[in-house]
Amino acid sequence: MLVKPAKDQLKPASQCQNIPNQHMLFFQQGELQMSNCTLEITSAVQDLQKVTSIPTFMLGVLGNIYVLVVFCRRPREKWTYMNVYITNMAVADCALLTFQPVKMYYYSRQLEGHLKALCNFVLLVYYVNMYVSIFTVTAISVVRYVAIKYPMKAREIFSCKNALVVCALIWFTVCFISPVYFITDSSNDKTMCFQRVNEPLSLHFVLLLVIVGFLVPFLIILFCSVRVVCTLRKQLDVGPRSEKIQCMFIIVANFVVFVICFLPVHLGYFAKSIVQNKYSNAEDNDSCYYKMFAHNFLHITLCVSNMNCGLDCFSYFFATKTSWNMCCRNETKNKEGECNYRVSDSVTPT
Repeated sequence: MLVKPAKDQLKPASQCQNIPNQHMLFFQQGELQMSNCTLEITSAVQDLQKVTSIPTFMLGVLGNIYVLVVFCRRPREKWTYMNVYITNMAVADCALLTFQPVKMYYYSRQLEGHLKALCNFVLLVYYVNMYVSIFTVTAISVVRYVAIKYPMKAREIFSCKNALVVCALIWFTVCFISPVYFITDSSNDKTMCFQRVNEPLSLHFVLLLVIVGFLVPFLIILFCSVRVVCTLRKQLDVGPRSEKIQCMFIIVANFVVFVICFLPVHLGYFAKSIVQNKYSNAEDNDSCYYKMFAHNFLHITLCVSNMNCGLDCFSYFFATKTSWNMCCRNETKNKEGECNYRVSDSVTPT
């Protein structure tokens, strides 16, 4: 058993001063208010947020605004249902990114009075648009699968009107189950915006959030992506082989982007909820370290999830615009040589 030096014995045990140095990459001493193990975002994590947020904001805003401008200038009669889904995702990403500077400003600031309402509004915009983006990506994956696996049926059921209905249902559902009012943490008439440091979230609520908000969309996207890739592989000998390989690569890339952006943040929610519920009343050094680690890990993963806003416009608009039209060239054609039902209609905004 290790014995602390005499000078260390004078310090309160709750200050977590004996956390090993090898575990202090993002949890440096002197940066935390550790009396009663108060949770805060360390300066290292705040620096990481700034480094990732600035390029994500600039790239995402410019890319998504470009997508919206292109679609707004497109004649209404030339719109397809895929245009509706891509536009819906671009609107959600733009809304999230627009409030990104406000989110960064209010990090680690205690808000009072009317500023609480502003904090709740920013939280609402952030989380609602994040999950709208997730469910829109899921809808796009289903559209791709049905269009390629059952092209004749897709021709009957897919339309701009139906796509608008689906997007409206996505917005309504996400707003209805939004966790925003559970994530704001208030104490002594003050609010720590985007941080919950006192009362832990219910583990059942977080589990429901992870299942409905990530696991179910993940399984749907995985199934649809695998089936689409398998179908295209069987058609490699029909039409241009290189273009179909490129199409499969785009499908896989879209899936990888989804996993990289949204898996860590939901693991962060789950891990923080478990740690906070398990050590809710503990103030010893180990429990303090675990709570600090989970708290800061969650905010690191939020930086990663924000990158999705900048990647969506490239992975679903720019990357697919040409390649999916190539895939359509030698599929079902009518006598005039035009696609009767184009695969590209269901996977590209053009």
